[in-house]
Amino acid sequence: MGDHPVREEVSNHIDRMTMTGWIADAPLLDEFTSRRDIYPYYHVIEDRPTPGEVVVDGIRAVNAASTDYLGLTADSSVRAAASQAAAEYGTCCTGSPMLGTVRLHHELEEELADFLRRPAVMLTVTGFQANLTLSSLFDTGHMVIADQHIHASLLESLRLGRAECRRFGHNDVSHAERLMRIAADKGKVPVIVTEGAFSLGGDLCPVPELAALVKRYGGGLIIDGAHDIGVLGTNGRGVGEHFDVEEGIDLVTGTLCKAFGSVGGFVAGSVKAIRSLRHLGNAAMYSASMAPSSAAAALAAVRTARARPEIRAALWESARRLHRGLAQQGHRLPSWPGPAVALPAGKPEQGLKTLEDGLKTWRAMLEAGVYTGAFLPPSVAGDRLVLRISVTAAHTPQQVDRILEVVGELLPP
Repeated sequence: MGDHPVREEVSNHIDRMTMTGWIADAPLLDEFTSRRDIYPYYHVIEDRPTPGEVVVDGIRAVNAASTDYLGLTADSSVRAAASQAAAEYGTCCTGSPMLGTVRLHHELEEELADFLRRPAVMLTVTGFQANLTLSSLFDTGHMVIADQHIHASLLESLRLGRAECRRFGHNDVSHAERLMRIAADKGKVPVIVTEGAFSLGGDLCPVPELAALVKRYGGGLIIDGAHDIGVLGTNGRGVGEHFDVEEGIDLVTGTLCKAFGSVGGFVAGSVKAIRSLRHLGNAAMYSASMAPSSAAAALAAVRTARARPEIRAALWESARRLHRGLAQQGHRLPSWPGPAVALPAGKPEQGLKTLEDGLKTWRAMLEAGVYTGAFLPPSVAGDRLVLRISVTAAHTPQQVDRILEVVGELLPP
């Protein structure tokens, strides 16, 4: 291997941009990105020996960082559908959905609409993008009232929209109602934006109470179902079905990369809302269509999930096993025994030392055979790092027990 003069020249140029202040300082990144021994991001998944395991840094570990909740990325029918679509349609649609899609996109939209019992569905390339399209609906006559813990994609949508935005305390219905009154006093239409199952806290939003508020004051209710669609409810339709208030939710967004073993996102709602998003939602309009293989994989996954409820039952057995074990260890857990649990790591001190301790714990867990997801501030509140532990339908009871064993050794309550 020789030297790389071009790469070195580009690197020097980037360094000059940083020195001249063009690139903002990021002390936290500067502190930890150089620490490859404890840096938790952008690792290569070298192998997947079984559906519930990965190999990272040469270490075979139980994959407790996955949100492949139903384990469908390893399903033979899902893989076969993706392969066949790539062979039939090629690897890319080469343009925006406005300029043409393939049959699979329409079949997937129809399947999702039927599954979710919604009049219409619009696909997007990612779940993040699905939430970004919502910005086109937020106008000056609205007040968007959003939960304090919503996902970054929803925050970006609020920022891009033209509506006044207010935030209510996490799952604080009384606070949300006070903001609804303010919206009414200003003559603005209130729109509540929240998540169904929160990805880090693991708790559920109080959908019945929020739906009642919207009915009382008028307006809309939008729920990001990334972590509950495919998981919650008798048929897996999410928090609306779980609480039996589906009719009280105006729009649902979701992703296909969690329960449905593919890549992509969607918005589900009324024909009018979806028509508006198709023509005003810049994030989707000016992006290429979802790859045919991804659409085919998602279509096969949704159909498989609908036809085989035992897969969701296996997920819930893994989740209950995880929660029982964590409760026995003394960890504080959300009331809903969902498949993802976030546990703080690092000693309760201040500053970078706390985060460094947490990252060392993350690394120790990997070396002990459990690969987890690490979340740093400001993604999480406070000064401590949080490790998210997820289980899926693909995990065996022995793998869940191994997660619990390592947590018991390295993450005291």
